[in-house]
Amino acid sequence: MFMKRILLALAIISHAAFAQQEIALYKGIVPNAIRPTVTIDTSVTRNVGDNKIDILHGVITPTLTLYLPDPAKATGTAVIICPGGGYSILAISHEGHDMAKKFNEAGIAAFVLKYRLPRKELMPDKRIGPLQDAQRAIQLVRENARQWNIHPNKIGILGSSAGGHLASTAGTHFEKAYIDNLNSINLRPDFMILNYPVISFSDSLTHQGSRMNLIGNPDVAVKGSKKFQELGMTKEDVILFSNELQVTPKTPPTFITAPLTDNVVPAGNTFAFIAAMQQNKVPVETFIYEKGPHGFGMHNATAREQWFDACLRWIKKNFEPNMDWANLKRFENDNKKVLQPAASENRIVFMGNSITEGWSKLHPDFWKDKPYINRGISGQTTPQMLLRFKQDVIDLKPKVVVILAGTNDIAGNTGSMTLEQSRDNIIAMAQLAKANGIKVVLSSVIPAYDFPWRPGLEPAGKIVALNQMIKRYCDANKIVYLDYHAAMKDERNGLKNELGYDGVHPNEAGYKVMGPLAEKAIAEALKRK
Repeated sequence: MFMKRILLALAIISHAAFAQQEIALYKGIVPNAIRPTVTIDTSVTRNVGDNKIDILHGVITPTLTLYLPDPAKATGTAVIICPGGGYSILAISHEGHDMAKKFNEAGIAAFVLKYRLPRKELMPDKRIGPLQDAQRAIQLVRENARQWNIHPNKIGILGSSAGGHLASTAGTHFEKAYIDNLNSINLRPDFMILNYPVISFSDSLTHQGSRMNLIGNPDVAVKGSKKFQELGMTKEDVILFSNELQVTPKTPPTFITAPLTDNVVPAGNTFAFIAAMQQNKVPVETFIYEKGPHGFGMHNATAREQWFDACLRWIKKNFEPNMDWANLKRFENDNKKVLQPAASENRIVFMGNSITEGWSKLHPDFWKDKPYINRGISGQTTPQMLLRFKQDVIDLKPKVVVILAGTNDIAGNTGSMTLEQSRDNIIAMAQLAKANGIKVVLSSVIPAYDFPWRPGLEPAGKIVALNQMIKRYCDANKIVYLDYHAAMKDERNGLKNELGYDGVHPNEAGYKVMGPLAEKAIAEALKRK
């Protein structure tokens, strides 16, 4: 019994040690580094009110501290945390480790990034040193996702103050790798959390210290000036690191928070980023405090409601497993209102994802006064559609079902899938329909050169290959094949610019191309016995 207690204690200690293990960020030589001749990696503790805050100075040895949750609570979501400090210090405790512990309580894996502070004495190009470390952190977590019980497509990045600038830089500069990336690991964070962030390096909005430390040259700077031209900065760098100017439709969804009364980093930074996100149709969740100082970490003493709690709800809603995985409740009430079809009614159900769902919104005339029922759900994959096929198609007793699926399988929305698995799920839906006397139209996957929410997967060729599989099945089984792809592709097998708004989803013009093709296919299916 005594021995069992010792072993149990050792197991608990071992798990705790692993859960808060600090590891080197790089194996071997740190890129963009000069052998230090100054004091490095020093830590002090400061009293701020009733709180003690750990501060790191002169960081040149980048590390990642792992906070892994109890496996029984783990959600598969992970957050890389970038503490703030004006690119001069790292407020490593209240903007780093304290947050990591709170994430762990919610079952979220957290990784505190001790990133290098930009100094010309320590790196040939100080502008990119912190970004290199942020990219390496994303790369390292993705490489070890299976070992650390993390979903590789649910890895976010959080930053406070200047750490928010670093996090937003990682979220807007991921298409260029600033580190070696021989295995082409996706360097795009899946979401961002920005806490009273520095965003802009414009003269009017920036935090002067952060900007000066990252891209300025103190040797030539005019003392007291706030004009970038007088601080040894180039216009190109000011634009490049003004992250509100770098937002695109591929920028990750973001939770952003700030106090209106921030007297260190103007709240205009936050609003500039929100505006850019909205203009690019990227989801952004805001939590704005009426009052509060800069640098409060997780707890704004002037407020009852705290951003961190709202952020956890946002993560849970958007990135954690839904018990209704197939979204069976989405059309539950609508289906109850659908009457039995009249004998003469040619009822048609369109089963699909966001491309089908968006059709009703962007081209409503196609649906007007027709016995068409839209059962598209944004983001869905073929296994999800297969689960809801009975209630959303068969039970509605259509004469024809038009199935459009596969885009999100290739994107890996519900995990990695082979093209054969996608084909087999589509075939299973077709077989279910035929077994219930419903005629089938199988659609090609619409062309896409890249996915804005999951860039770098090179889907164009995979879509062509899946379409060939679907067509072969249709030809062998006398099923109508609806070829959207041929009518909508460009020279790269991507979606023609004039037919979509983001390279994946059709606009009104795109749906006007799809409509006649769909109706021709439906008419052909209705004629078949």
